[in-house]
Amino acid sequence: MATLLAPEGFSPSEDAMALNKAFEGWGTDEKAIIWILGHRNADQRKQIRLAYQEIYLEDLNKKTQI
Repeated sequence: MATLLAPEGFSPSEDAMALNKAFEGWGTDEKAIIWILGHRNADQRKQIRLAYQEIYLEDLNKKTQI
């Protein structure tokens, strides 16, 4: 996945919480998921994945699979 702009002052835990919110309710907020993950580089996505695992005790990769 190519990254256009990766913010330097990002918070993996805030991104993890925003992703979890996008998964809640009826349906999934796909635009929010794409916006968050599409604007992070590979290292930042790894940090988000680890933060998500730590906060929610779930695998983010499994949550994003179709």
